[in-house]
Amino acid sequence: MYSTVVVVGGGPAGATAARILADRGIDVVLVEKSPSYLKPCGGGIPSTAFSELDIPLSSISHRYVQKLRILSPSSREMFIELQGGSIVIVDRREFDMMLRELAKNSGTEMIEGRLTGVKQERKRIISEIVVNGEIKRVSSKYLIAADGVNSTVRRLMNLPPVDYVYTYSGRVDSVITDSCEFWFGSEHAPSFYSWVFPKPNGTSVGTGTLNHTKAKELFSRFTRRRAGIQNPKELKGYKIPIWRGDIYNIGRVLFVGDAAGHVMPFTYEGIYYAMKSATLAAEALIKDKPGLYRKLWKRRFYTRFRFMNTLKGHFLDSDEGIEKLFDIFKNPKVQEASMRLWLRKDTSRGGLLSYISLFRKFLS
Repeated sequence: MYSTVVVVGGGPAGATAARILADRGIDVVLVEKSPSYLKPCGGGIPSTAFSELDIPLSSISHRYVQKLRILSPSSREMFIELQGGSIVIVDRREFDMMLRELAKNSGTEMIEGRLTGVKQERKRIISEIVVNGEIKRVSSKYLIAADGVNSTVRRLMNLPPVDYVYTYSGRVDSVITDSCEFWFGSEHAPSFYSWVFPKPNGTSVGTGTLNHTKAKELFSRFTRRRAGIQNPKELKGYKIPIWRGDIYNIGRVLFVGDAAGHVMPFTYEGIYYAMKSATLAAEALIKDKPGLYRKLWKRRFYTRFRFMNTLKGHFLDSDEGIEKLFDIFKNPKVQEASMRLWLRKDTSRGGLLSYISLFRKFLS
C-alpha cells in the first residue's frame, strides 16, 4: 500500500495535519490505535482558535469560560475577566473524534491499528502497522509523528523520550465553578500549578509535579486546600511535555504536537499549539520541503516559547517568585498584554516585544 503521507496519531495534531493535507489533494493515511481513548486533559482552547483553524463547535459538548481565578501560595486571590475572547472547554473524546471525522470527510484514509515499525529508506518510509492481529505495510514519501508524549515513532527511531511534567487529575461533581481556577503553591504543585476547570460534564481537578512518585500525595494536599472537592472520580496520571525545542524533523519524518514537546512553557497550553504545529508541518509538506517546517515554527513561535520559559524559571520555581508574579499581574497593562498574546493569539512582533518590555525590569 502506498500513500504520500502517513500520519501516526489521531489527536488534535494528527487529525489537523491529515485534514489540511487531504484538502490539498494529497493522499493521507491516518493511523490511530485507540479511537475511543479519552485523554486526561483540562480541555481548554482559546475561542479564537476555532475560527483560525476552521473548526466547528456545534456538534460537540463544550462550555465557554469568561473568567480566571488565580490564587497565590499565600491564598491571595485575583479574578481576571477575559476580554476579546473566551476559553472553550471541550470533552477530549468528542473533540478528537470530530477532528478525525473532518479529516475523513476531506479524503483521509483511516486505519485503526498500532504502529510497530518505521524504516526510513532513501526515497520512502515503510511503516508497519498491526491491524486486527495482522501486519500491514504502508509505503509513503513522508511520515508525521503526532503520537503524543509517549511517541512510538520516537522510540522506534531510537530517539530520547519527551521530557515531561507528571499530572494527576480526576473529575468531581461536588464543585461548581464558572471560572478556570489556577492554584499556586509548592505544598501541592511545586514548579507547576493545581487547577479546577469547569467541564461539559462535571469539573476537572488536578495538579502537576516533576516528581511523579509524589503526584497522588500532592493531589490529596490540593483537595484539602481547595474546599468542596469530594469523591473525585476517574483519577488518572498523565504526562505533559516540557518544551526543549530540539526536534522538528529527521529526514522525511516530521514531529508535531506533544511528540515534539510543543507545549507552551509556564501555562502548559498544548491543544492549540499541537494543532498549529500540525498546520506548519502540513504547509512544509505541501511545498515538498520537510526542512521548511522548522523554519516556519521558529519564525512563528520560538521567541514566545523561549520568553515564557524564562518567566517559568524566574517565577514559577519558588513560592516567593509566584507571589512577585501575582503582584505584577495586578497591573491592568500586564493583564491586557497577556490577553492579546494568550487569549487572542496576537501574532504581531510588536505585541510580543511590548509584552517582553513589561517584564524586563523584573528579570534583571
